[in-house]
Amino acid sequence: MSNHNHNHNLEAIEQTMKGLKLGGLAKEWRTVEYKNNEQYLRDLLEIEVCERETNRTNRMVKQAGFRVIKRIGDFIWKPGINVPDSITTEEIEAVSFVKQKENLVLMGASGTGKTHLATALALHLCEQGRQARFYTAIGLANLLLEKYQKGSISGFMTTLRKVELLVLDEVGFIPLHKEAAELLFQVISECYEQKSLIITSNLEFSQWNGIFGDPKLTAALIDRLIHHSHILIFSGQSHRLEESMSRQKGGKKK
Repeated sequence: MSNHNHNHNLEAIEQTMKGLKLGGLAKEWRTVEYKNNEQYLRDLLEIEVCERETNRTNRMVKQAGFRVIKRIGDFIWKPGINVPDSITTEEIEAVSFVKQKENLVLMGASGTGKTHLATALALHLCEQGRQARFYTAIGLANLLLEKYQKGSISGFMTTLRKVELLVLDEVGFIPLHKEAAELLFQVISECYEQKSLIITSNLEFSQWNGIFGDPKLTAALIDRLIHHSHILIFSGQSHRLEESMSRQKGGKKK
């Protein structure tokens, strides 16, 4: 067979692979060493399985909507983080609470690591090919209001129902518009015993009336949250403050 025909046949094989949506195989199949039929076929299939898992993970991470990527390996359990007896740090890192449809509520001052932990846990879930979503409370509230006004909220709620873990970051930074607060309450209520939430807040529960406005709605929301939640208190100095102080010290040394 001439070299031209050989190359043409190889290209045709790769086009067929792409046509069958075997993208991993099309890229990597030439790297597989042939020993026998069984081994060769197994190694080819393994390439495609790995490619699909990688693509699925990347898709999950992209859909999740993280503002920044933070990993659990970079998270430090500082002495100022109060973990309740109901859960261990190992169970938190393994995201095992999601199987039980339990929630994590991370409370404390800004810059103490709440968002890092929430992001890292949701990312860990995505890397297992499972669905998570990350929103700031105000971001989700505004999105819900926009979908409601456009008449497309039911489709959005259906999408959210498929998610195993919903992160609501920064509950309490900005008071919510009445309609937006009611819609956010609806989402949190729907999560109850159906999926897990991670909520970060710089306010104690007693101050949540100021965010949601309606005392009855707030009381009902907190009641649902507390029922299946592990509440972690982040006290101690802000790591952002620590970083800026160490930079200043570094500057003085020079």
